[in-house]
Amino acid sequence: MISLYLATEDVLSEAVADRLVEEEGGWRVAVRLGRRGNGYLRRNLAKFVNISYIFPVFLLTDLDRCQCPPGLINHWRGNLEFPEKMLFRIAVREVEAWLLADREGFARFSGVPLHRIPEEPELLDNPKEALLRLVRRYGKRPVKTDILPPEGRSTARVGPAYNQVLCSFVQQSWSSQRAREVSKSLRRAQGRIHELRLEAERR
Repeated sequence: MISLYLATEDVLSEAVADRLVEEEGGWRVAVRLGRRGNGYLRRNLAKFVNISYIFPVFLLTDLDRCQCPPGLINHWRGNLEFPEKMLFRIAVREVEAWLLADREGFARFSGVPLHRIPEEPELLDNPKEALLRLVRRYGKRPVKTDILPPEGRSTARVGPAYNQVLCSFVQQSWSSQRAREVSKSLRRAQGRIHELRLEAERR
């Protein structure tokens, strides 16, 4: 087993990254870092790069409002050189788009009709808000209760069980194989994870 460091911006991204690492096989997540937003990841990028000279590091963040993944990477990286073991991947535009990309799985989980789920979620300006709107309009009552904020009684964007319920979906029902057929950024992430494992095994 190859030890891997995992750096993510929140618990949902961590659940997705964990699932991708598990599906690839041959990896063991030795250390989990982050879950404090993308600002934390950016501030500590130099530290992650230093670690990656010894251990593989898988950093996953959202594209958000940045124009394109290469632009975000260059903006964060500055003058830093990434070793081969530094795996910097970006969900376009948010990791929620990767969840929606498994349209069949998300439909069964949420109760949202399949034909209402966007066929190209990476083109959405705000996948998280799109997910919430779909659940608010079409979702099963238990899912609505868990991931939507209490109506009229909260200023929160999401319900208190948002991460817990969606992490459970990722761990139990989400198909990265179906999602990769729709999501180019997910497909690239899986490809680089596979390449990195093969490179590590050759050493």
